[in-house]
Amino acid sequence: MLLRAVPGYFAAYPNEGFQGLDSTKYDHLQLINHKDWEELYYAMPRNTKTHHYKLLILARHGQGYHNAAILRYGMEKWDAYWSLLSGDEHGEWLDSKLTPLGKDQVRRTGSNVLLPVTKQLGMLPHVFFSSPMRRCLETFIESWTPVLAEMQKVPTGTKISTRIIEGLRETLGSHTCDKRVPHSITVDEYQDFRTESGHTVHWQYVPDYPEEDDLWLVDHRETCAELDKRTQDGLSELFNQLSSEEKFVSLTCHSGVIQSVLRNLQHPPVYNLDTGKVVAVVVEVPVNTAGQGRL
Repeated sequence: MLLRAVPGYFAAYPNEGFQGLDSTKYDHLQLINHKDWEELYYAMPRNTKTHHYKLLILARHGQGYHNAAILRYGMEKWDAYWSLLSGDEHGEWLDSKLTPLGKDQVRRTGSNVLLPVTKQLGMLPHVFFSSPMRRCLETFIESWTPVLAEMQKVPTGTKISTRIIEGLRETLGSHTCDKRVPHSITVDEYQDFRTESGHTVHWQYVPDYPEEDDLWLVDHRETCAELDKRTQDGLSELFNQLSSEEKFVSLTCHSGVIQSVLRNLQHPPVYNLDTGKVVAVVVEVPVNTAGQGRL
């Protein structure tokens, strides 16, 4: 699938040949040619016989217990020792959940980023996607709750369906934070979760979704090339599910996945993306892999 990011919409990709930016120093979401998100959305290229165009929101999960441990011990000690364990006295990071700070981070993102975007567009994303990891499920719940509470078009009690893509999860192998707990545990904890806004989140898994994590290996840490190939397959799975009219898309995932997505889209890197932050991209999708019916 020859996906391509389209330049000229956000500060993160103003023009061809741009070399990337440090997101801690610059506002990578800044609109550079449009006054607001509505104008940007309707300025996107029209679908053609050969290509469709999507506005993709890539959300990094908030701080997990593993992220807090990295800050506590440093990356060198994390990689060499702590990442191989399942937790410490401060918390467990096997398929890590969000820390209280992580929940606060993504609530702020919901109120300060996602809510203005959806208000200006007058709609929620047409389709929501998420990594299966617990920190991403919690991020989705916490970040979209402020939006759902304000969107009068989405009555209380509405079921929000979010599609899980197993392949769009963080770098696999050795680090226990990236190992998925058994599916039944996640379903018991999060399926049909009732949000503070009064909505219900329903996680949509593929048929025969595996109970155990059959991707994670204890003795092999995925290479960058392996991650990019898995991400490419995950993106194909994502875009294959979209009709031509489904143009506004949300994916809640991980830092490594976001960087891999950007590489797959031939988009400049967005360096040092903090936990709970969002990247937005206009994506050109070949028609032979888009809008061909849901998988």
